[in-house]
Amino acid sequence: MRDSLFLLCFPFFIYYGLRAPVVGLCLWFWTSMYPMQNWLYGFGLDLRINLVFSLITIASYFFMKNKPEYRITGLFVLVVMFCLQSSLGLMFYSVYEFQWESFSNFAKGIVFFLFCTLLIRKKQHFEAVLAFLCLALCFYGFMEALKYISTGGGHKIIGIQGPLGDNNKVALGLNMSIPLMLYMASEIKNIRIKQFFWTIIIGCIIAVLATASRGGLLALLFMGVYYWWTTGKKFSIIFVVIIVIAIVAPLLPDAWFERMDTIQSADSDGSFLSRVTFWKINFLAALDHPFTGMGFNTTAIQSIWQAYVPDLDSLNFFFETPVPEIGFVAHSIYFEVLGNQGLLGFVLFILMLLTAIRNINQMLTHFEKIEWEYRLLKAIKISLLTFCVGGAALNAAYFELLYLLFAMIICLKISVDVNKQPIGRRFVK
Repeated sequence: MRDSLFLLCFPFFIYYGLRAPVVGLCLWFWTSMYPMQNWLYGFGLDLRINLVFSLITIASYFFMKNKPEYRITGLFVLVVMFCLQSSLGLMFYSVYEFQWESFSNFAKGIVFFLFCTLLIRKKQHFEAVLAFLCLALCFYGFMEALKYISTGGGHKIIGIQGPLGDNNKVALGLNMSIPLMLYMASEIKNIRIKQFFWTIIIGCIIAVLATASRGGLLALLFMGVYYWWTTGKKFSIIFVVIIVIAIVAPLLPDAWFERMDTIQSADSDGSFLSRVTFWKINFLAALDHPFTGMGFNTTAIQSIWQAYVPDLDSLNFFFETPVPEIGFVAHSIYFEVLGNQGLLGFVLFILMLLTAIRNINQMLTHFEKIEWEYRLLKAIKISLLTFCVGGAALNAAYFELLYLLFAMIICLKISVDVNKQPIGRRFVK
């Protein structure tokens, strides 16, 4: 039934995607964040839906008569350089197919990033993409929250095929989406639709807690504290916290509290110590290959990580960690990039993050607080900072949502640089 329904809608998707490239871009993003293979069961599984939507968007753009004006920005150059740098370690050291598959997925994300920067200019464009983010990631989080509540806390969130591959990535994606959904809620005038967005937001918060992700909890706490200190809506924050606690607290099992309690005793937690071990291994790999790294997730390969075991004790500034028995990925965006791309790639990664924050701070001074651009930039900034916190113990340096944030920053900066004024508004010096 699902396959037939989707097949009936498919011609309409193609038609409107060809007529308006931004529509194709939204469909492309939707099926990237939430691959339809997680929803379809029959013949629809054989359809290359995401590929079709990406080709429609690209073709529609090239046949577009009045293309938006474009300028190269520093952040755009850094993202492209980072992508090219990520291929060096692969070319020299990678021999496994899964490593090339990881790079292929990242490269596809960069192509999407490129067309975002080419197409998104108007407020409607930004909000259309965010609406499809809600349709993909946030709707999934909301449904998982409902399952968790309906089963009395028995449902386990394990992730789905695609970018949300495990509970930790689900938590990270939802945490990054919450500020963007708060922006959408602030722009809605219709009270019913506003209530709908707030319901989705509360559902996403519940889903983050239900993932039992320690990094997800820390990122959620960071976000809450940030909103508490930087906004005047302290009562609203308290109200949301009370609602979430009232719903979730009775459902959380003792195992959840025990798992969260290990945050305080990280130096004796086996899972954390295992992560630190592979942080060390990725750091050693970066020292050995500072300009190229060793390719995607190379240090999870037995023959490679075992070669670095004798040198683990040389890193005295880390915790003393046990010798690993099996291989793991880096479990940190920072050490992931170090092992994958070396010191040079790490510098590019940090420069991307710092440049993005710097561009946001510069543009915030050019917009009045009542303007939608100002509110969107604030939401992007909080989402980006949440990524930096939540990703510190998670393999997610190539997460698609991060590069969407970069694209939005670039698009807003292009609008300021080209027009010397906010989109359709007075320029404020």
